This record gives sequence, structure tokens and C-alpha cells, in this order.
Amino acid sequence: MNKPVNPDQDGIVALLQGARSFREREYGDPESLMPGLSAGQQPKAMMIACADSRVDPALIFGARPGDLLVVRVVANLVPPPYDESMESGVLSAVELGLMTLGIPHLIVCGHSNCAGVRTALDDALCGVDPDTMPAIVEAFFNSDSDEAYALQDWTSFAQAACHEVIAEHGELSAEELARHAEQRSILKSLENLRANRWLQDLEASGELTLHGWWFDIATGDLWIADPATGEFDSI
Repeated sequence: MNKPVNPDQDGIVALLQGARSFREREYGDPESLMPGLSAGQQPKAMMIACADSRVDPALIFGARPGDLLVVRVVANLVPPPYDESMESGVLSAVELGLMTLGIPHLIVCGHSNCAGVRTALDDALCGVDPDTMPAIVEAFFNSDSDEAYALQDWTSFAQAACHEVIAEHGELSAEELARHAEQRSILKSLENLRANRWLQDLEASGELTLHGWWFDIATGDLWIADPATGEFDSI
């Protein structure tokens, strides 16, 4: 294939070549995986993950097509059920996975250096007295954009977690504070899921298990939340 005249098209050309390679690899044999999946899906796990391009769940967890039902949204957030403005997209996917497909495991998976959570943390820190935490405030008060209205509305769902972390760990460095906020927001998303009565019933009956995971981009380590304490430990 000739190189495109417009170098800005290089990314599109790569994706189209990837589609051709995928078709050749996964459809070239009558016994290939994909033709069999055309009749339906039976994934064994569902994941709410971040939209960040660096954290593709299928690549990180070695999932093949049909293995994992994935919802990707900024900062892997699940809004509270009483908020009707933005929850329908995430919740409709959760209903598909749990009610329609009967998936027994639902994972909320966050990651390090999450811009969505840091946006919420930045907003939360606007209410902090600069004299009490000058280093943290200086580190986060560096955003000069006020045009990402939808992004700020969405990431506001992480502010409750950010305020809790600031109150508990205000002495930490900006990087450590962000990690705590990323992990705490995962726990908040799990709380928001459990606020749905039908999901509570599935969990209580043993038909559903909820999980909180956090992936460290720099090291590749996966941290898992203890169901009893909410503390994250690497595996």
C-alpha cells in the first residue's frame, strides 16, 4: 500500500490494515473463533474501564473476542443511580451484561495517571486553603482550560472520592494523592453500582461478584481491592 499523501491519515491507514490482518487471521479457517461468535456472546466477565488509549483491557488481560464485555468511559466512573443526566449509557451496558447475558463478574478497573480523576481532584483542590497544602495546590492548579464542560460534568462524579482523600491524606505528595483518588473513585463506583436494588439482589444471591482493580501503567502491576476493607494490594 502506498504511503498516504496526507501524513495525518497514517493512523487511519494503520487501523484499516489492522482490520484486514484481523480478518485474515480470525476468519481464514472454518473453525476460526469469530464466525462462531456471530451467533451470540457468552462472556464470563464484564469490565467498566477507562477510555484512556493506554489501558486496553483486552490487551492487558489477554482476553479474546467473546471473553470480556467492556464499557469504556472517562475515569471508569459509574454515576449514582439518582442522577438521570448521564447514567443511562453506563447503566444500560450494565443491565445488558448482568440481566440479559447473566455475567457473574463485574469489575471496575481504574489506572494510574488518570486524567479524568485528576480533573476531579483539581476541582476538589480549588476549595482547599493554599496555606495548608501549598505543594499539592501548586501541582494541580495548572489547568488553563475552561471549555471542557462535558468532561467537567462527568468527572464531577469522582469529586466525592477526591474530597475524602484530601481530608484523609492531605499531607501526601501530588502523585500519591492522585493514586489514592484513583483507587477511592473505584470504590465509589462500586458503591454506586450497589445502590441499584436489582444489582444488590444479584450480589446477595451469589449470582454476581463485584471487583475493584487498579492498573499501574508505569510498572504493569495490578492492584486489587480487598472486599472487606477496600484496601488495594498488588498481585
